[in-house]
Amino acid sequence: AISFVAAGTGVGTVTTNLALVAPTVVSCDILVAEIISANNTAVIAPQGWNLIQDVTNTAAMRTYIGWKRAGSDDSGATFNFTVAGTTNSFGVIAAWRGVSQTGNPVGGSSTSANALSDTVTYATLTPSKVGNTLIACGAYNLNATTAGAMSGVDPTFTNRVDIEDAALASIFMYDGPSLTGIATGSRTHSTTSTVDAINHGFLFDFLPGGTESGGGGKDGDIKYPRLERRGDRM
Repeated sequence: AISFVAAGTGVGTVTTNLALVAPTVVSCDILVAEIISANNTAVIAPQGWNLIQDVTNTAAMRTYIGWKRAGSDDSGATFNFTVAGTTNSFGVIAAWRGVSQTGNPVGGSSTSANALSDTVTYATLTPSKVGNTLIACGAYNLNATTAGAMSGVDPTFTNRVDIEDAALASIFMYDGPSLTGIATGSRTHSTTSTVDAINHGFLFDFLPGGTESGGGGKDGDIKYPRLERRGDRM
């Protein structure tokens, strides 16, 4: 079964280098980086990271979501992401275990760029397989807020990350298993902010260990069993 491992500490910067530290992990755990910037400049990820979503919401907000399969040296490692540097950027790395160890572990994803609101909205996503674990990543373009409970069931989401940057933003992460494989429908959660802000909501699903979606990455080749050919017998 897929399980949440831990999250590192949230890091903010006004330079062009955002140094995010991974939590304590083991090989083949899946790292997820979420970065929010108060601009619309694309994030440049270090080697080994793979894009899930990278979208803007006006010129005042951009959110990057990426994954990496942990290697033997990645526990507690620092990863340097390149950001605009002209405004504040804020990010965190979290990790999950029991995810597919080969290929692309992400089955699919959806994104929602939301107008000024106290509520973060997540566009519907149909899991690629029954039993996948869905991850919800939210980004709120103001600080001093706490995430509420996610609406809906199947999956029922559990909050895993709720952190803030004193100068900019809030980042949320949830997870939950898909019991039937049906579409999630639009999901929402409130915040405790006193000022409405633009925000992003992302949903994606992780394939459990032993499955793969055939994606890239250096471990992305799918291996099939060798077929033995037998000659005709008299």
